Amino acid sequence: DMVLLGGAAITVDPERRVIRDAGIAIQDDRILFVGKAEEASRMYEGKATLHCDDKVLIPGLINAHIHYSHHIDKGLIPDNLGPVVQSNFVHSRVSPYISKEDEIWGTKAMLLEMMKTGTTAFMEAGSFYPEENIQSDIQSFGIKGVMGRRAFDLVNLGHTAKQMETVDDIMKFYDQFLRKFNRKDLRIRPLVAIVGMGRFTDRLAVEAKKMADRPGVLLKMHLANYGDQVRETRGRTGYRPVEHVDKLGILDQNTVLVHMCAVNQKEVDIVAKRGAKVVWCPPATLKVGHSLSEGRYPEMLQAGIPLALGTDGSDLSNYHDMVRVMNLAAVLYKGVRCDPEIMGAEQAIEMATINGAKAMGMEDEIGSIEAGKKADIVIFDASRPEWRPLFNEIQNLVHSATGDSA
Repeated sequence: DMVLLGGAAITVDPERRVIRDAGIAIQDDRILFVGKAEEASRMYEGKATLHCDDKVLIPGLINAHIHYSHHIDKGLIPDNLGPVVQSNFVHSRVSPYISKEDEIWGTKAMLLEMMKTGTTAFMEAGSFYPEENIQSDIQSFGIKGVMGRRAFDLVNLGHTAKQMETVDDIMKFYDQFLRKFNRKDLRIRPLVAIVGMGRFTDRLAVEAKKMADRPGVLLKMHLANYGDQVRETRGRTGYRPVEHVDKLGILDQNTVLVHMCAVNQKEVDIVAKRGAKVVWCPPATLKVGHSLSEGRYPEMLQAGIPLALGTDGSDLSNYHDMVRVMNLAAVLYKGVRCDPEIMGAEQAIEMATINGAKAMGMEDEIGSIEAGKKADIVIFDASRPEWRPLFNEIQNLVHSATGDSA
């Protein structure tokens, strides 16, 4: 159906090839061939040919952590609130007053912002009207994603009890939600989301994991965001957050843990052993003052944990440009650890593509430019001034560009 000729393709395939003067053939929504332009033009004749000279092609970016419900209050919340105060502000003064219409319009605005900067898939970690969102026209946007409903049955650290539910009511909702929307014909499908952050009883965590053990479903929760949460969990359970959920038996390959800023090496080893996935949100971590100095993201990568990237809610990060997020991920720990060899541009691209696909359980479908995978490809205009001079496509993408050139 289409042949892309020219430009440089950052494939993120198993060999991590960067192919200059690339050729990519596409049939329906699948990639047929990835190689040099000369080979592609010799082997395939497309109904359409797109010449990509002065372009850089990458796999579609994956934003592995967003909240639809928090988009409508972007810019409303002061930027000098710490993690506890900020969270309580949102959940007492904003969230209880968000209507179904508010959230749906916020969803559309957020999706448009993500798509125009190169994001083609996302993981949403719980809003308030997931059924209405899935049934709205966002299915026609073309973006892939999974989403759930924000749920908790315990309050701590001064959080309001507004919107708190019983375990039985939460599980009743999720049973119906999964039965109705866990369908392969939908681009945007359900996951099981509980708030986390210590705002769950043991029973909710265990029952949510049982619900998420249905085929094709994930369990997603916030965990170990900052030191106060760690101390609260230890005081209540006797264990650090990761140790606690591990004792409950809910960590395995379909468990996704978000933030994970305040962890120790023992907890990193537990996550790696269980095969759970982790999502880091650098802009939110910086803005709200999460425990960046305690973060062990370099160690997570070394342990083989598929560390993905996200932006978080619009009232935390205020933007959803994953190219900007890649830049933060590439450079932050060089400064924190005073070590220029830690992480970098290549690891950042992996976190924003193939690791995000692994977190979603979709690494066989998306996350790299390979034959057989979905043709989720983003094309950047490398003729723009911020891309020039262009000696290294990976360095320029992560350290020079923004999603505005996609």
